Amino acid sequence: MIKTYQKGEHKGGFIGTRVAVSVDGKVIQKYFSVRNYKNNNLNKDTLLKDAHFFHNELIMKKNLARSSYEKASKELRRTTSPFSTGVKGIKFTLAYGNSYFYVQGSTNNIGFHKHFNINSLGYDFAWFKAFEFLQKNKDYSIFDTIYKKKPAKEMLLIAFRHLFFIKKKKLKVTSISAHINDPLLRSWFMQLLRQYESNKDFKEQVRTYLEDNKIFDNDLYELAQ
Repeated sequence: MIKTYQKGEHKGGFIGTRVAVSVDGKVIQKYFSVRNYKNNNLNKDTLLKDAHFFHNELIMKKNLARSSYEKASKELRRTTSPFSTGVKGIKFTLAYGNSYFYVQGSTNNIGFHKHFNINSLGYDFAWFKAFEFLQKNKDYSIFDTIYKKKPAKEMLLIAFRHLFFIKKKKLKVTSISAHINDPLLRSWFMQLLRQYESNKDFKEQVRTYLEDNKIFDNDLYELAQ
């Protein structure tokens, strides 16, 4: 919302433009005062331009938070397990500061299993190696077709949330932070900080992540205190 107040319209005496948008359940607002712009030799057009620019930034954040939430919700409904990759025989697993593709199965009553470290190999190559191992042991003849079912990286967030908050496993956010784009990761952190506001370990990890990556996000810092 963008609202401009003329003299006498605001009960507090404010003259200028107010921008307010609800982002991820929290109203973010900013006042652009005519007085401040006049004091800095700036005109009304500059004020309105700044107000609309700020409004567009908030709308972008709002849409990103909404799409991230909808995507996560869709994945939660689609999968039968928080560790599912959508391919039988390969699942996600996490341990301390790393995430993995875990391959497990049997052929002629002989079992096989192996972990492929996503953090050290990279997401795409780890998936290739995991499927190569599965194909070798299961003798799949349609390797390319099934290989293309590579799961979305964001599904790692579902596995992390389940293990860290439900199973109380000792995990580090570094196990997934390198694989998720930064805007989505920050939006996800914000949701979890609100949902699990008493979890001190997670708060500390988020603070460390922000500091190590030189990310200045006042909303996240406040939630992580």
